Amino acid sequence: MNYNLSHLTKTSEKILQILENSEIPLTVYQISDRAKLPVPSVYRNVAFLEKRELLNSFQVGGFRHYYPRKKHLHYFICDDCGDIRPIRSCEISNSQAENSIGCKVTEHILIFRGLCKNCLQKEGQR
Repeated sequence: MNYNLSHLTKTSEKILQILENSEIPLTVYQISDRAKLPVPSVYRNVAFLEKRELLNSFQVGGFRHYYPRKKHLHYFICDDCGDIRPIRSCEISNSQAENSIGCKVTEHILIFRGLCKNCLQKEGQR
């Protein structure tokens, strides 16, 4: 994704690039580990990037997960272990949704929830 990075700090640029290169949304702690930055610095920067509408987020399992706003995303989230996996195909277009609901859609995120293969196997062994 090409962003106008001229108004961003080096730290904000680094965080944005980490998220852009990630297949899944990341928590502040995951970003902190990958960027080798203190957690409070990551919190300040993701808040700044969200305010600038460069990042979006959603909350799962008590943690906020961040992703680049312009990245088209669909995910599966395991309700047991919390694993997040990307779903590569998308059958829904913004224009289909607009026609269905009569609104202007600027983006969409789709999240499926359930049990991943590993958790299903563990459940079968119980």
